[in-house]
Amino acid sequence: MKQSVGKIFLKRFMQSFLIVSVLLVAGILTYKITMNNWQETAKEDVQEDQEETIQESITQASVDDISKNLIYCYNQETNEITKLVLEIFNSKEKKLTYITIPMRTQLSMSYTLYHKMIAVHPEMPQLLQLSVITKYLNEATVFDYGVLMIEDLLNLKISYYTVIPQETYDTIFVSKMLEDSKESGSTLNTPSVASTLPVEVFTNEYKELLTTIKSTGELRNYIENLYQSVQSNLALPDKLSYVESYSNSTLSDVTYELIEGKNKNSAYLIDSDLAAQQLDKLMQEHMAGKIN
Repeated sequence: MKQSVGKIFLKRFMQSFLIVSVLLVAGILTYKITMNNWQETAKEDVQEDQEETIQESITQASVDDISKNLIYCYNQETNEITKLVLEIFNSKEKKLTYITIPMRTQLSMSYTLYHKMIAVHPEMPQLLQLSVITKYLNEATVFDYGVLMIEDLLNLKISYYTVIPQETYDTIFVSKMLEDSKESGSTLNTPSVASTLPVEVFTNEYKELLTTIKSTGELRNYIENLYQSVQSNLALPDKLSYVESYSNSTLSDVTYELIEGKNKNSAYLIDSDLAAQQLDKLMQEHMAGKIN
């Protein structure tokens, strides 16, 4: 009788053990299959996201008869944009205008742009100064999004941007009060703020350098060398398409301006109506060849 009970107990124990073992193996296999499927799906999603990121650039550079080049002065050590200048170049009339946009400019983004920006950085405020955008955007995207901000601010399509390192920028531009200067070809359309805000103009050293460039080939070489130290969304071959026009320009064809606005203590407020008139007038003068 004891043997019979023992056999029954052993038989049931083995049956239970087999059932548990089968369930455990089945569970492990199901887990592995699920995890493999999840990892493959996640991998495909990441690859799709990466492909979309590669295919969709934030801004598109263009070669225009009247190009609008947004120039950033960038301090790589502090990760700060310290100067902002809009270069407008009429390649047919060979006219150049540099419009200084103060970094203290207060920007109130439109709903459309703000919605796009908070998707990139949720903590970015809708109202901010241009000087702080590097606190919210990294070096890989800040220049492209900076273009979108200036386009939104001025209602102007930017052709391309150029990022110049601080040390190189300082050899090309210098801040100067134009009302007190005798710069040849310098103009300023905002006398109300001329006494308080400087405008970016060519340095004397840079103007001397330009006078030493005697041919299109020399200018081409200069731009090719410069492109090794700057960053731009305009490809070098496209930039070189302007060489002939640049070569036929003179320093008397260069003018300097400050974007229309008001200097309010710690911020500069661009007057959208006056700025629009300023840019429209400038574009018309460029097209008519009446600069200077």
